[in-house]
Amino acid sequence: MKQKKQYTLEQWSAIQGGHEMPETSNSQYSFIGSLNESKMFRTRNRVEGTNARDMADLAFMNMLTMYILYNENDYAVAAKSYAQRTMKYGSQFTYMQGGTDLHVALASLKNGMTDAGEKNELQLGRLSIPEQQIKQFLNLMRQGRKIVSPETFFLKLERGLDIQNSNYRSVRRLAQNWPRLNSMQKQLVMTRLLQFYRTKALRSEMYSYVRDISRSQGLEIRNAQNAEVPKAKGSDTLAALATAGATLAGSYYLGRALMKGSVMGGTKDIGKSF
Repeated sequence: MKQKKQYTLEQWSAIQGGHEMPETSNSQYSFIGSLNESKMFRTRNRVEGTNARDMADLAFMNMLTMYILYNENDYAVAAKSYAQRTMKYGSQFTYMQGGTDLHVALASLKNGMTDAGEKNELQLGRLSIPEQQIKQFLNLMRQGRKIVSPETFFLKLERGLDIQNSNYRSVRRLAQNWPRLNSMQKQLVMTRLLQFYRTKALRSEMYSYVRDISRSQGLEIRNAQNAEVPKAKGSDTLAALATAGATLAGSYYLGRALMKGSVMGGTKDIGKSF
């Protein structure tokens, strides 16, 4: 049976008006070939338009999230799969359309792909990406092996990516000890991660996992002030979040430590510095 030919609206109008029918242009579909696999960065233009500071923060929070997932029975397979996809192009972080959000972010930082002016160039100059340690972290995860010395790795990552946000550093101090955290500490971490992803990386693949863990385990502190938005005069977003967490879990000491800006890996570590 002969298949009926399909016409565009423009072609049909030309036929009806007795004019020569224009050919369908393949260029109208050419954008499909330029789309990335990354959910955060669908096009190269999006990558080049994102500044280095945001790229570094995304890479940092992304790897902290991966570590949390890897230490949750229901999500360890997802973390392993993400590590495998991030490393599927080998150990060189070069821009690839099939790269994950993390791969694209690291490729952008390593190769200076962002084009956001002089301030952006200054930020790139402050970075010292610990490539070897990142590769080891991802390779151990994709092989299903134990992550060696996560505290050392994440501290080096924080310094190498020049993480300036004190809240992100506080999340790092807790997240790196995820298997040993109590429920209140996990609430603090997950609430802060949710705020980050919802405000700055809603399209990120990691967001859906953070959301699902928070829902299934009841780890989101409700009505906590969003630390990603400018705080009102006289308010301290981390202190407000810590107070909420301490009230829910009855952890007075950790609440005090958080309000002082010193979040530790466990109550026994309060008083130590990192």
